[in-house]
Amino acid sequence: MRLDKVIMLAAHTARSQAYLQTLVARDLLPGAVILLAPPEKASAPRASTRLSLPDLVAPDLGESVPATCARAGIPVIHVDTPDVNSAQVVQAIASCQADTVIYSGYGGQIVADHVLASGPVFLHMHSGWLPDYRGSTTLYYALLNGDPPAVSALLLDKHIDTGPVVARRQYPVPPAHIDVDSVYDAAIRADLLARVLQEYAASGQFQGEPQQAAAGTAPYYVIHPVLKHLALLSLASKGAEDG
Repeated sequence: MRLDKVIMLAAHTARSQAYLQTLVARDLLPGAVILLAPPEKASAPRASTRLSLPDLVAPDLGESVPATCARAGIPVIHVDTPDVNSAQVVQAIASCQADTVIYSGYGGQIVADHVLASGPVFLHMHSGWLPDYRGSTTLYYALLNGDPPAVSALLLDKHIDTGPVVARRQYPVPPAHIDVDSVYDAAIRADLLARVLQEYAASGQFQGEPQQAAAGTAPYYVIHPVLKHLALLSLASKGAEDG
């Protein structure tokens, strides 16, 4: 199924690879992909790690974004900058005449107001149960707190992780010794993206609800390397207990 009014703003990342491979596997093809240029210090392609979780597409990290697009017949618009807020990106978005942009840029970038105001809504998959877990590394805090990993689909606004929530879903704890960032996190985000787009294809719209943050909710989480290591150790311990 071709979603002509939906495009993806993609990067040379595991997340963009997972998004596109999952959408292709579930026959939900964006009308086009705008592909940001790689940053100066780009990481080398990696081999995939197979997931043992049901209903998730394990990303093949050896298949590039252009290769997936070529396999599925998705047009690619290359921009020669990694900057999501560049004039080139705004022009590329305008040329597609889309109503929705799936955002999958490089980590650490924040979509600027002038890009958000370019016309389409920006759909983002946040790895965390909003509004309880805002920030860039909330999956690890959920593991440390004994909460299930989750993904929230939201429409971006001018603040960070505060836009209307379209859908939320909890996922099983990842198996031990998996690449949580490049494989597991990318796969669960891609799964919810596909679910949201399936509903969009049926209804033609997103039903976003404003976030209602509970009193005392931590504003934003950013993981410390030591805490991240402890979270990964907890996965290894759970794997040993289950074994």
